[in-house]
Amino acid sequence: MAIRNILFHAFDGPAGQSTEDVAFALAETHGASLTALSVVDNMPIPSYVVPYVPANVAESYIDESRVAAREIEARVKAREAATGIRAEWRYREGDLRAVFAQHAHYTDLVVVAQGTGDDVPAGPASSLSGDLVLTAGRPVLVVPWRGVGPSIGKRVIIGWNSSKEATRALNDALPILEKAEAVKVLTVGDEDSRHIPGAEIAQHLARHGVRAEADHTTDTDGPAAAALVFEARDFGADLLVCGAWGHSRMFETVLGGVTRDLLRSMDLPLLLAH
Repeated sequence: MAIRNILFHAFDGPAGQSTEDVAFALAETHGASLTALSVVDNMPIPSYVVPYVPANVAESYIDESRVAAREIEARVKAREAATGIRAEWRYREGDLRAVFAQHAHYTDLVVVAQGTGDDVPAGPASSLSGDLVLTAGRPVLVVPWRGVGPSIGKRVIIGWNSSKEATRALNDALPILEKAEAVKVLTVGDEDSRHIPGAEIAQHLARHGVRAEADHTTDTDGPAAAALVFEARDFGADLLVCGAWGHSRMFETVLGGVTRDLLRSMDLPLLLAH
């Protein structure tokens, strides 16, 4: 599999700029085309609140969003001309999550912003990354709202637990892993004396030309997500690859889970697949 078409969420503000930067950087690395999708949610105010707000509030929001979208389009097109990277512009009005899921079906990778922070649009955008992992049928690369470093995909850490979700995420990440300078497969949890954790999947990666070291941590006093983020920092990783929503999303929302915790606490790009 190769990455030939990347879809990214085009929106205003520093977080939107970071998302665009990552998409263009990946497109350059993989020789891919871009699709910039700007969506104005046509129901920005919850239906139960509508009777209590002035009638023109929603209309003003949509008008302002249309103006902002035209400015973003001009910026993307200028960048296309400067870099030579093909960037198709798409503007839609409708349900943000539904529109994105539909367009994601026709791409290789989706790039969106982390759903927290002052620069991420309120409303449906705040949960877009988690929703898309379940509905897109494609890997979703989530960009921290605080921004990213100078590189992405050079030093990659893989959260591995032998699950279906982790297997899908690793397979979807192969085009990136094949170009990486260093890869670590990390398992978290109790020791197993019968085998070296992660050794089997590291051997599988080697058959794809990916040299990966296998590592293991039993530091599980806190959430597993915290252990993954700590190890990623220690490794100097610029990308973390994980399977998502191993339990039902309702279960993780109520009782907590690795995916939910990672989406809240991540400070480096996160590639998720389900």
